[in-house]
Amino acid sequence: MGASARQRLGPPADFTKYEALGNDYVVVDPRYTDFAPVPGNVRRVCDRHRGLGADGLLYGPLPAPGGGFGLRVLNADGTECGGSGNGLRIFALYLRESGHTDEDVITLHTSTSTSTARIVDAERGVVGVGLGVARTDSVAVGATGPARSMLREQLEAVGRRWEAGCVRLGSSHCVLPLDDGPADDALARRVGAEIGGHGIFPGRINVELLHVVDRENLDVHVHERVAGLTRASGSGAAAAAYVAHARGLAGPRVTVHMPGGRVAVDIGEDGTVSLTGEVTPVLGGRWAPRLAEGLSR
Repeated sequence: MGASARQRLGPPADFTKYEALGNDYVVVDPRYTDFAPVPGNVRRVCDRHRGLGADGLLYGPLPAPGGGFGLRVLNADGTECGGSGNGLRIFALYLRESGHTDEDVITLHTSTSTSTARIVDAERGVVGVGLGVARTDSVAVGATGPARSMLREQLEAVGRRWEAGCVRLGSSHCVLPLDDGPADDALARRVGAEIGGHGIFPGRINVELLHVVDRENLDVHVHERVAGLTRASGSGAAAAAYVAHARGLAGPRVTVHMPGGRVAVDIGEDGTVSLTGEVTPVLGGRWAPRLAEGLSR
């Protein structure tokens, strides 16, 4: 799809919807709509039966100290999310396609982190983003118990003992390596729900089931703490790649394959993690008058 075709979303819209590997977000730009980003409004917009339907909502751009662009990353239930790999990549492409910037390197500020996104190929919508340094300490992950590394954490679920790798990359993730082949949706749903709500994680946690195909390719199924089983997650893919590399199962540059598609993950010697993949605009439009009245500030 050419650049001009990608930008044919009509006049300035109340919302624009994008997807990355099937992970979909609604972008709401305060320039164009009097939208109040409160939990009830976010839930209404993200509802797949009574709203647009999305895994989350990106609200911005907002003023940011020191330059760059601020945004709020909101889960489908209205809670704030410190970072989303796919969400950040989507927002960077939105900034480019909506005319907020013509730069290839874009600084993004969320409530908890600052990330650098890079437009690799504007015409194809290929965007990369740095997620910062991965942390595996229990304090960062948000786990109970004594302070410790959680790269090899013993957990039980669905009648089985797992040697989990827990990591913080914008949000917290629990990666479960599989020795007997890739997961399917049924297993990912059962294990994800049980581990995600495990008492050791009082704030719940995202869960990734990891199968190492070879040192350059990983198969990953994702169960998010809010959305449940999902087709893809950028930060989840990055967390799985980091755990595989830290355990010596994969190299520093891998392709992560998920039901929604694939993304490239690079791990630096200093523990920094970045991911690159395609982003696609889906639609742009305006709220119906009655809905707009209910969503306004």
